[in-house]
Amino acid sequence: MNKGKENYNNIPLPDGLSDAIRTGMDRGQKYTAKKWITGFGSLAAACLCLVVIMRIVPFTNGTGGDNSNIPSPANSSDTPVTPQAFSDERPVEVQNPESYQIPCKQTSETSPKMPVYHVEEKWAPHRLIFTLYDIRDFDFDAVSKPLLESSMVQDVYRSILLDDSAVSFVVELPINIEYQLSEHTGDGYVELSLRPSDTADEIREIYFLSSPEMDGGEETALFRESLPIGEYSIVKTREGKFLVVTGEFETQQEAEEMLAQLEQNGMEPGTLQVASCMSDESPAGSASQDTVTLPETTTPSSIRVYGTVTEINGSQVTISNDNQDDPYSTIILNINEDTLILTAEDCKEKTLKDLQKGDTLYAYVSPVMTRSLPPMSNAELILCQIPADMMVPTYAAITDVSSDPDGALRITTDQELVCYINEDTVIKTLDGKKDLDSSALQSGNKILIWYQIATLSIPAQTNPDEIRVLP
Repeated sequence: MNKGKENYNNIPLPDGLSDAIRTGMDRGQKYTAKKWITGFGSLAAACLCLVVIMRIVPFTNGTGGDNSNIPSPANSSDTPVTPQAFSDERPVEVQNPESYQIPCKQTSETSPKMPVYHVEEKWAPHRLIFTLYDIRDFDFDAVSKPLLESSMVQDVYRSILLDDSAVSFVVELPINIEYQLSEHTGDGYVELSLRPSDTADEIREIYFLSSPEMDGGEETALFRESLPIGEYSIVKTREGKFLVVTGEFETQQEAEEMLAQLEQNGMEPGTLQVASCMSDESPAGSASQDTVTLPETTTPSSIRVYGTVTEINGSQVTISNDNQDDPYSTIILNINEDTLILTAEDCKEKTLKDLQKGDTLYAYVSPVMTRSLPPMSNAELILCQIPADMMVPTYAAITDVSSDPDGALRITTDQELVCYINEDTVIKTLDGKKDLDSSALQSGNKILIWYQIATLSIPAQTNPDEIRVLP
């Protein structure tokens, strides 16, 4: 055993072994140092990434509560870190939704079936037409000012109505803006919300029927009311004038067909014309600078009153009705030798003795009245014996007779009524015993007019069924 140990201890070492061991130890130290440097670099990179992520993502605390101290991109004054921040492109500015309250508190108690407001959406340009009913003391400036200050509103302007209890105005929107209405009529307002649209608006050419351009105000309201029944709106042109327009057609042919139908139904040719513009643009003013003319009317020579006979005292007949809005709900009719009393159905002459208490009468009286209560006025014409299902004829004086380009005869009267005479119109003497032609309709003549339907315009327009000419 000891001899073997001695042999082990006396093993000769190869030459250069000590140099090889020293070289290996140097390589190990260099490898360990390199690993430490690589690990430290990875740790530093991870820390930098964590800082960037914390800047981008708003973390919440462990309780899930509201972190009001951590600003979000929507309410922070600092520029948020977005992908655009790492490029040369400018960040996209995001517009927040905006809300506006439109007051619509009515001044009186109305039926639940009656609308409080109405909103129409139109194009060319994109606009909302607000109509508020039974509204008085409406402060248009207070409503329009904040809207005009918004980048999501192009323009705000009034749309005049002849009804003084209703208010109408237009909110014009730029392209790619969408709206939403929230009804709070119980609280007296409607909320209009505006926000950028998620999808781009489709731009297309729109055809419509247009009036000549006007300065606005009552002129446009009168023109609109003079047109046949239909949906008409007022739009502002690029030059700041106003047009009365109707229809949104995809083709010119559709617009021309609508125009032909309106003219066939009695609208004077040339009143409207076919026009077009892009859906995101305001229309240009009309090429024609012709002024708009309406049928002339004059102050009525007589006023129509009605009611049930409540008292007959000599030549004075008192009539009353239940219409609280009628200024002549009770009136005394002075009957004299010039007063014409006729049956409403066939124009048979009657006398004062034929009138009884409880009869329903329609009378045309002089505009000159006493200041007494009830007022008194001289009766020019009285219609009696009125069937329950009959339309009472209108008594009027002809103020103008003219012909349309197509040859149709137009009769203008002093009762805000324009009659278009055609081949089906029956014209007779007062007693109905003799037929007459249209030449009997002369300016200054007094006539009785039977008709079924009239437009809601001022003056009203109709195609009468029958006309009786007074001697």
